Amino acid sequence: MTRFSAILFLLTLHSSSAAWGQWNLVQDALPSGANCIQITSDAFNQRGAAWHTCPLHLGASFHLEFEVNLGMNNNGADGICFVLQQVSNESSGPLSTNGAQIGYGSTDGNGVFGSRSLAIEIDTFANDGSPGTGDDNQSDPASDHIAIFRDGSLQHNSPNELSAAVQAHPVDEDIETGINYPLDITWDAATMLLEVYFDGSLRHSLTIDLVADLFDENPVVFWGFTGSTGGLSNTQSFCDNSLYYSSYIDGLAVQEPSPLVACVGDTVSFTALPLTPTVDVLWDTSNDSVIDVTAGGSYAMTGFNSAGCPTHETFDVEILDPALQLLIDSDLTICGGSEATLSATAAPNATISWDGVEGATSVTSEPGIHEVTATVGACSTALEVNVTFQPLPQINFALEGVPTAGPIVICEGDAIEVEAVPSMNAVAFWEGSETHLLAVNGSGTFVATSLIGGCESNPQSIEIQTLPLPEGSFSASPQSLCWETTGEIGFDLFNDAFIVSWDLPSGTTDLSEAGAGVYNAHLIHNNGCEATSTFTYNMLPPIATGLSNPLPLCDNDVVTLNVTGNVDAISWNVGGDDATLPVVSSMGSGPFVANVELGACTQSDTAYVTWWPTPSVGTQPDTVNRCVLDAPYSFVWPTQMDAPVGSWVWSVNDEPATSGYSAFEEGEYTVEIRDTFTGCKDSHTVHVEVLPNLSLVASAEEPLICMGDSTTVHAELLPVLDTDPYEIPFSLTWSTEDGAGFFDNVAGGEHYVTATNACGSAIAVAVVQEEYCGCHVWIPNAFTPDGDGLNEGFKIESSCEWDVFSFQIFNRWGELVWATNDADQPWDGGAPELGDGEHYLPDGWYPYIVRWEYREAGKLSRKQKVGRVLVVR
Repeated sequence: MTRFSAILFLLTLHSSSAAWGQWNLVQDALPSGANCIQITSDAFNQRGAAWHTCPLHLGASFHLEFEVNLGMNNNGADGICFVLQQVSNESSGPLSTNGAQIGYGSTDGNGVFGSRSLAIEIDTFANDGSPGTGDDNQSDPASDHIAIFRDGSLQHNSPNELSAAVQAHPVDEDIETGINYPLDITWDAATMLLEVYFDGSLRHSLTIDLVADLFDENPVVFWGFTGSTGGLSNTQSFCDNSLYYSSYIDGLAVQEPSPLVACVGDTVSFTALPLTPTVDVLWDTSNDSVIDVTAGGSYAMTGFNSAGCPTHETFDVEILDPALQLLIDSDLTICGGSEATLSATAAPNATISWDGVEGATSVTSEPGIHEVTATVGACSTALEVNVTFQPLPQINFALEGVPTAGPIVICEGDAIEVEAVPSMNAVAFWEGSETHLLAVNGSGTFVATSLIGGCESNPQSIEIQTLPLPEGSFSASPQSLCWETTGEIGFDLFNDAFIVSWDLPSGTTDLSEAGAGVYNAHLIHNNGCEATSTFTYNMLPPIATGLSNPLPLCDNDVVTLNVTGNVDAISWNVGGDDATLPVVSSMGSGPFVANVELGACTQSDTAYVTWWPTPSVGTQPDTVNRCVLDAPYSFVWPTQMDAPVGSWVWSVNDEPATSGYSAFEEGEYTVEIRDTFTGCKDSHTVHVEVLPNLSLVASAEEPLICMGDSTTVHAELLPVLDTDPYEIPFSLTWSTEDGAGFFDNVAGGEHYVTATNACGSAIAVAVVQEEYCGCHVWIPNAFTPDGDGLNEGFKIESSCEWDVFSFQIFNRWGELVWATNDADQPWDGGAPELGDGEHYLPDGWYPYIVRWEYREAGKLSRKQKVGRVLVVR
C-alpha cells in the first residue's frame, strides 16, 4: 500500500458505472481487452472494483483461474483484493477508500462491506508506519505479499487476519514487474478448504466454514476484485482465464431414476434434466443433453439459469457385470465314465443356474449341450458346455502283420518293426514316440497306448529278447606294412563260435603272406546266430619327405631345403639331422640327400640347387656436390665379371640408364643393375647436392640526386635456376671505401659490389646521377578532355615554389577563354570567360601565356612563357 503525499489535493468525488461481459465495473475500473479488466490506471488516488454478475454458491466447490498484473513500477502502489461479499454486485456495488485500504479495508469498523465479507489481499506497498508510508499503519511486511482477511479490515496481526501475510511470489520480493502472474483460487466445499496459488505456487491453505463462520449460514455471495492507488500508483488489472463455480445448487437431474446402472458390454443413453431455476443443461463430456455410457464412473453435468449463471453437478454410473466364468472346459469329455460334474463361478451378488436349476454346480449323465446363466439385477450372461462320454480303447501287437503277445526273440544287432494295433479306430503310439510302429534292435520291455476323443487307453507292454553273436579276434605282424611288403595274419575264436568261410583281398592266398586289404571271417554261433569279423591290413605309403628342388636363385642368397613330411629321423649326406638344411652357393649345386626313417620304414630323397650370377654396381660415392651452372654429374657403369642369364640392365630411380646417366637435380639417386631374366640385382644410393651460383643486382634508392647529396645503394642476391643463394656461405665486397653488407651510402657515380661463394663470383653496378636542383617548369602540349578518365586536364608541372603565378588561355581570335592564379588548377577545355554560359571548346590549338615569380637564394626572378596547347576530344 502507498504512502500519502505531503501535498494537499482537492479531490472532486464522482461515481461512474459500466459493464464488461459478465462484470459490472465500479468507479475507475475500465475494460482492458477480451476477458480483462483494468482496476486502476497509473494515476494517483485511483480506486475501482469489478463484480461478477453471477453470484457464487459456497455449497459447491469452485476453481477460479485468473492472471493479475500489478504494474511495472517497483515504487508504485497499492494492490488489489479478491473479495467475497453479500452487499451487491451492481455497478453501484461496494467500494472502499483508496490508498492503503485497496478499495476494501476501513479504518473504522467494517466499512462498506459490513461484517460478512472475505478478502484475499495482494499488497504491493508496505504501510508499516515508517516515515513516508502514510498515516494508515497496516503492519505490512516489507515484501509484496498475500494475506486473507474478513469483515472489511486489512489490519495485519488482528483478529480479522484469517491467514497471515506471506511473500506473494515464492522467489521474487517484487511482483510489480509488468508480468501477468497466474492467480488460482480454489474452494473444496466438502472439506471446507480454501487455497490460493500465485504463479503456480501454493501461498495459502485455509480450512474454514465460510457459510457458518463468515456469511451467517447464507451460502450465496457476490465476488470480484477491488483495487486502488494513493500517493504512488501503478496500472493494475486482471483477466479471467477459466471460471468453474456454481451460482446455485440442486438444479440438475438425470431423466432415468437413480441409481444409474448399465449392463457390461451395453451402451446406455442418459438424458440430462434441468430443475428450476435451470433452463439449459448439458453433459460436459458430450456437450449435449444426452450422453452414451459404456463404462462406469463419474460424469459431470453443467446447467445455466435464465441469467446465464452456471451450476455444476456430478452423477455416478454403475456398470453391472455378472462376471460368469466356467470352471470346466466348454468342450468336456468324460473318459470311461458315465457322469460329469459341471461348475462355474460369477460375481458375489450374482445368481448361477445350470439348465434352469439354480446352483453353481450340477451333476449330469446326459451328453450334449448344457447351459449355465449368471444374473445380477436386470443383467444376465449365459455360457454353454458340450458334454461327451467316451469309452476307453484297447491295444494289441503285431510283427510283420502277424498278431503276437510276445516275447519276441532276435539275434544281437538285428532290427525288427513291431506294430501297436488299437481298437475302436483309435490312434496308437509307443511310449516316447508319436507313431504306432516301433523299430527295435535290442532287448527290453516296450509300452504302447492309444487315444480317441481325447481319452487315452490303459498302457500295454511287450518283451523283446536278444541272443549273443559269434565272436573272434584278428592279429597281424607287423601291425602296418611298409610300402610293397607282406606280413602274417592270425584269428582267435570265442563264445562257441565256428569259422564258416574267409574273404581274402586280391593277390593274397595265404594268411602267412598277407598283403594289404580287407579280410572277412564269416562265423556262426551254436545258437544259430551268424556274424562276420572284418580286419583291414594297412600298407603305409611311401614316406612323403616333401623334399624338392628349389627354384633357381641368385648366388648371394641362401636357400633352405626342407623335409616337411612326418618322419621319425633325418640325416643329410652333407651333415646335419634337422628337418631344414641351409645351402649357400659355395656348397655347390648338390646332390643334397636326406635319409629318413618312419616307424620301421626307411627312405632316401635327393635335391639339387641352381645358382644364378649376381651383378655389382661397383664403387659409387655416397654424396656428390655440383654447382647449378656446372655440367651435370655423370655416373660410370663398371664391367661385370659374369655373363647374365638374360641381359644386364642399368637404371637410376627406376628410369632406364644402361647407356649412362647424368644427374642435374638435387636429390637421392638410386643406381641399380639387374638381370632381366633372373631378377638378380645390386643397388646403391648417391645423394647429389646442387649448390647455388650467385646472381647479384644493385640499385640506388634515388638514381638522380642533387649535386652534393648522397643516397643509399642496395645489393640483392637473386636465385639462379630455383636455388637458394643463401644456402652456403658467401661474401660481399664494395668498390666504395667503407662499404659493407647489402647497403652502402654513396655520392654520384658508378658503384660496384662483388658477391663470392664456393661456386664463384658475381658483380653488379649501381649508377647514381647528379643534377642541378633549381626551379624547373614543364608545360604539356596536348590533352584529351573526353570523359574517359585519362589526361583530362591541362596543368603546369613545376618544382618551383611560386611567389606569383598567372595562367591564361585564348582562342584564335585572341579572346580570353580561361584563366587562373592557382598553379594546381588544371584547365578542363571549357570557356567560362566568354560570358555566355558554361560550354566546352572544339578541338584545335589554343594559345596560352604563363607568368610567374619565384625566389632562389634570396634573389627574386620573373619568368614568362608563351605557347600553344592542342585540345583533342
